[in-house]
Amino acid sequence: MKMNRKSVISKSLYEVLQWKEAVYKDIKDKTFKEKKAYYHEGLREAAKIINGKLIRNADGTYSLKA
Repeated sequence: MKMNRKSVISKSLYEVLQWKEAVYKDIKDKTFKEKKAYYHEGLREAAKIINGKLIRNADGTYSLKA
């Protein structure tokens, strides 16, 4: 990501912007179904990291319970 030298952002925000760009590069050429699987896998990894549990909602979405 190209950053303007005059712009001042925190290190944390810069990291988030880098992650966002990396995700975009990972999914930009994928189909909707592949993108859905990509995000679902990320959700599973997040649940594992925080020792949480995925709960499927009535509308087909998921919630993360810590």
